[in-house]
Amino acid sequence: MSEAIRKETFLTVYGVESIKEVSELFRADYNKLKNKKNGFDEVSSLFQKYVLSITFLYSIPSIKNNLGIFRKIINEEGGIWKETVRTSFYIFDVYRAVTTITDKTIRAKEENVKDMAFNVHDEIVKVKNMLDNKTYSVARNQNEQQVRSYYISYLLGLSTGRRFTEILKTINIKKKGEKYIFDGILKKDKNQKNEIETNILYLSIDETKSYLKELRAFINTKLKTTDKKPLKELSEGEVNAIFSKVYNNSIKRITGDKIPNFHELRHYYTIEGTTVFKRDDETDKDTRYRILGHHVKDDSTRTYKTIK
Repeated sequence: MSEAIRKETFLTVYGVESIKEVSELFRADYNKLKNKKNGFDEVSSLFQKYVLSITFLYSIPSIKNNLGIFRKIINEEGGIWKETVRTSFYIFDVYRAVTTITDKTIRAKEENVKDMAFNVHDEIVKVKNMLDNKTYSVARNQNEQQVRSYYISYLLGLSTGRRFTEILKTINIKKKGEKYIFDGILKKDKNQKNEIETNILYLSIDETKSYLKELRAFINTKLKTTDKKPLKELSEGEVNAIFSKVYNNSIKRITGDKIPNFHELRHYYTIEGTTVFKRDDETDKDTRYRILGHHVKDDSTRTYKTIK
C-alpha cells in the first residue's frame, strides 16, 4: 500500500513515480542552481523541494540510501556534499537525524545479541532436532503442519540468512561447477546477479532443499483452501502481504519475544556467518558483503554489524 501511495504522491508533486526519476529532476535543477551561483535561500528551497522524495514513507535505511543518491549527484556535478548540505539546515537535519537513529539501532542490535547470549549453532541444532522428532509444541486449536511450517521457516531464516519472501518463493539451490548457488535473490541493483554462493549455517545442502520443498508444499496446500492463486503465480509482494504477518508473529512466539520478526534472523545469521565463512584474504566487511549478496558495497551493510 505505501508503495502505491508513494507513487501517487510523487506523480502529483514531481510528475514522475520513482526516486530514480526524481533524482534526475534534481540533477537538472542542481545544475541550473550551480550555474547561476545562487545563494543560501535558493539552495535551501531546492532541498526543501526534494526532501519529500527522500523521506516519504521510507524506512530509516532507505532514507540513508536515498540521501546517498543525492549526495552522489552533487559530487558527480562538481559540488561538495558537506558544503552543500551545510547551506541548507533542512536537509542536513534530516541527514543527521537519520544517521543518529541508524547508529542507535545498530548498537541496540549488538547489545541484544550480547544480552541473550544467543548461540546460533545450538539454536539451529535444537530446532532441527525438534523437527526431526516432532517435539515442538502444538496447541489444541492449532494445525500441526502449520506449526511445523513456522519452525521450518525459523530454521531456514537462521541458517541461510535469506529474506522471508526468498525462502517462501524465490530462492532455489543449484549446482554450478564445484559450488552450490542460491538463485532468485531479491533486492538487487542493476549491477547485481540474482545468484550468490550458498553459505548455509549448520545444515547440509540436501537438508536445506528438503526443508524449502516441505515449506512451499505446505504454503501451496494452504493457498488451495482460499481464493488465492498458487504460489508460483503470486508476486513477491503478494506472498509478503499474505504470509508475512503470521510468520513474523510465529518468530516472536518461538523465541519468547526475544526476536521480534523474521528479518531479524538475518542479523543473527550475519554475526555467526562472518566468523564461520570468513576467508583468509577478507575483512569482516568483505565477508558480510559476500554472504549477504551485497554486490554493491554501500553503507546499508553496516546494519548487519559483526560483534567483536
